[in-house]
Amino acid sequence: MKYMLRVVSQALSLPAASVFTISLLLGGCATTGPTAFTQTGRVGPDDGSDSCHMQAVALDNTGDFFGQDILTGAAAGAAGGAILGGVIGGNWQSALEGAAAGGVVGAAGGYWEALQQQHEDEAQLDATVTNNLTQENAQINQTQLAFNNDMDCRFGQAQTIRAQYAAGTVTLAQAQAQMAQVKAWAQRDLALAQTINGQIQSRGAQFDTAVTNLSSGAPAPSTEISAPLNEAAAIREDTPVYLRPDASAPVVGQLTRKEPVTLTGTSNGYALVQADDGTRGFAPIDDVGKPGHHHHIYVQTASIPQGGTPVQQLDGSNAASRDAFAQSVSVSQSAVANGFQMAS
Repeated sequence: MKYMLRVVSQALSLPAASVFTISLLLGGCATTGPTAFTQTGRVGPDDGSDSCHMQAVALDNTGDFFGQDILTGAAAGAAGGAILGGVIGGNWQSALEGAAAGGVVGAAGGYWEALQQQHEDEAQLDATVTNNLTQENAQINQTQLAFNNDMDCRFGQAQTIRAQYAAGTVTLAQAQAQMAQVKAWAQRDLALAQTINGQIQSRGAQFDTAVTNLSSGAPAPSTEISAPLNEAAAIREDTPVYLRPDASAPVVGQLTRKEPVTLTGTSNGYALVQADDGTRGFAPIDDVGKPGHHHHIYVQTASIPQGGTPVQQLDGSNAASRDAFAQSVSVSQSAVANGFQMAS
């Protein structure tokens, strides 16, 4: 705590009285809500009522990595944002969001500055950034997997409730109450994923700055980048809509033949579509066509940058991974908002 207050004081040039006030406020938070900044406070205790508690904890655990500074470059901005966010918001999510905001505002180039302070040789700089990016990419993949598992479990809980109601083992009132609880859990987990996503994006900006500085004068990697899609389309055949571009992912909606949709992206042979009723998710791309026609829609897809330096390629992979996670969180947000109804 003393270290954090010293960092905030230095970063924000706060007078001693202000730091003391923050200390008292934080002390009050710790006294009145001892679990506010612990995993138990974020995810809740395992009282046996939530069959997806293990998946929620796994997702929460991945956030620890992104809550740290890559080196020390964002320490001042992130720590100051975290404390002020916690004081103002009065909860752990405000604190983490404050940390992410502090990192973005105060330290987009902080990582690069910290690197230069610790290394004199350009080869050492390159090796450090390469190692950091490799770890970052692996961790984003773990976070994506943890988030997938968590959302799969939540939608699985919903399906179980529907099946129990259909079998007559629970009443409608009981099923609705259980569904409301599952949706509340899903919303809590989604909020956690959104906070982690903010941290990932903040760190990504720092990596981009470092790689740009390291690769000054080097040829830029070549890549095919498609413009953001917002194209009118229609469903060619009745099709389910999936949470992810994967037939094993939870089904979050059903679209019928000739139903109008908006095509906003593609991935792994699936189209990211949104229907007029708010249904959003991935449909097999062969089932999506031009309005009024049976013709397929062909779109250019982005690819991982080719050529350039190895660290540029790693940074390109990082950008792709963090964009994919951000998209996954966004699609899940729509699915959670519109899902968890008694009708499947």
